[in-house]
Formats: sequence, C-alpha cells, structure tokens
Amino acid sequence: MKHHLGRDGLNQLPSEKTLSTHHGFTLVELLVAAVITSLVVSVAGLGVIAATRANNRTEAIAARRHDLSRAFDFISNEIRMAKRINQSQMMKATDASSMSSMLTSAGLQASDWSNPVLYLEIPITSQVPDICPAGGPNAGSPPPQPATYDQVVYDIRPSTQDWLAPNSIHRYGRVPASDGSINPCSNPVASDTLVDAIAAEIDNTPTCPTPGVMMGKGGFQACVQGSQVNLIMRSQISDVEIHRLSSTATSRTGTSQPSPVLTATQQPGTNQIELNWQWSGALSGVTFEVNQEIPSTSQKSKIYTGSDSRNSTEMQGLAGEQHCYTVTAKVGQISSPESNKVCFTPVTVY
Repeated sequence: MKHHLGRDGLNQLPSEKTLSTHHGFTLVELLVAAVITSLVVSVAGLGVIAATRANNRTEAIAARRHDLSRAFDFISNEIRMAKRINQSQMMKATDASSMSSMLTSAGLQASDWSNPVLYLEIPITSQVPDICPAGGPNAGSPPPQPATYDQVVYDIRPSTQDWLAPNSIHRYGRVPASDGSINPCSNPVASDTLVDAIAAEIDNTPTCPTPGVMMGKGGFQACVQGSQVNLIMRSQISDVEIHRLSSTATSRTGTSQPSPVLTATQQPGTNQIELNWQWSGALSGVTFEVNQEIPSTSQKSKIYTGSDSRNSTEMQGLAGEQHCYTVTAKVGQISSPESNKVCFTPVTVY
C-alpha cells in the first residue's frame, strides 16, 4: 500500500480546500428568475396580442372598404344600364313621398322597400318567351310582369342582428347572371342585403343643383339629374372612422320617354290641315297637345288638347307665311319630347 509522504515524511491527507465543490441556486434566486421570466413572457405576449389586434383591425377596415367599393361599382353599373331613373311612365319622384307613390303606381308593394333612394328600370336584352321553358323558374307559365325590363329598388334601413350596424343597403329586383344578363322568367328578390356598416349621419357636403333631386338617408344618397346620378355612399368602419365614396354615373340609354310620330297633309287648294300621330308609350291616362308655330313671328300656340290621335285645323294668316306643327304626349306628370315638326304654307283661297 502506497502512501503520500509530505516534506516531513508523514502521511498527508488532502485538505478541504483541495476538494472539488459545487454551489446550487437559493430559493430567492429562483423566485427572482421566475419573476423576470414571467415579465419578459408577459411583455412579449402583450406585444403579440397588440400586433394581432392591429392586424385584424387593418384587415377588417380593408374588408369594409372592399365591400363598399364593390357595392358602389355594382349600383353604378346598374345606373348605366337603366332606361329610367327615379321615374316611371306615369310619375317622377321629387321627394320621399312622391317616390313611394311612384313605386306603388309602378306595381310594387310597400313591403318591398323601406327608405327608397333609387328606382331603376333596366331593359331586359334577352328574348322574352311567351312561356318560360322547362327546367327554369316559372316553367310552363308566362314570365312575371314586367317582362321586358327589370324593376330595381335600392333602399337603406337599420341593420339586423346578422349585419353590421348601423345601416344596410338593400336591393329589390331580379338577380343578374354572372355576365350581367337578366332572365325574364326569374322572380324578383326582395330585401336582398347588398352591403352593411353604412353610416347613419347624412353627408351635408354634396350639392344637388336644380333641376336635380337629392334622395337618400344616412350614408346612402343620390342626386338624380335626368339620366345622370351623383352617388354618395359612406361606410362607418369604426366609431370614429368613416370611409366615403362619391362618383357620377350616367345611363347609357338615357332617361327618356318615347316621342309621338306626326304625319300631316294639306287638303288641295285649301288651308285645311289633317294631323295624325302615332304613340308607342302608355295609353292609359295619356293626353296629347298639338302646338302651332309661325317661325317668322316666333308665335307659338296650343291648338289641341285631348286623348285623340288626330286633329284637323285650318291655317289662319298671310299667304306664304309658314306654319309648323308638333305634338307632345303627357302621362301623369311626365311629358314626352316633341314629335317631329311638319310645316305648311297657307294659300290664297278664292
């Protein structure tokens, strides 16, 4: 057995200082480390939550703006296709009350709208069958009336629980196909929500010069000037942020009434004029007015008012002085454009 010998030759054991020692963590150190770790994790977590919320809010705002833009483009496109805007063959809307009366006279039910802003009559360009074909809507029956055009109503009303407050824009009418065509055999859909989160406050910024008529409520307004519409829509994205869109859309076909077509003959050797006209518009309640004009004196007078489609008159005036005639049709509050003009010259009768 070997022994370690020191300088004095005696056996010498290692001292305590030469032994390898290991120190652990005290309870206080562990608690401090846990607190610091918790703080770091909490701060990092709050940052992640804040970033997620900000990202979600940005996405929600972008989605609201996208929805508003799509609805705006859809309505503008239908305005461009419309033949009549806020008027029918019988009436023209000049305020909320007359709008409701016009919709009722056009055959629509009061339950189909709430606060109407736009009424459009959009021509159906596809062929209208006498009987709807098998396999489709109203198979075996005549197409719903009116069959040659679609009646579209846009209105604004408070949002229901399934849609974002405060208001929503609803559409009444046939639903167009993906290519924009309208099936004349399809039935109109009432209270179809187009877009929600529409602002409640009216925008007082836009003007609507006379003879334009401003219609609307809340964040959905339209200034209608014949075939031109200035459309204003405002989306309430949050309690403090409102996104506004405004643009002018013009009907490609124009808001128009048909014009009478006038034909006339002068009886040989006399100043007697036989006037006849044709009218392709509504026959119920129509009144015709025949006007006579003498261009040389700028005199214009009404010589006939009634429902007949012909009239006989005798020219009174100097020989060689031209007399011209036109006809207009009036249905309810709507007057048609003047017909074509026909002119004759009086002769001296012996």
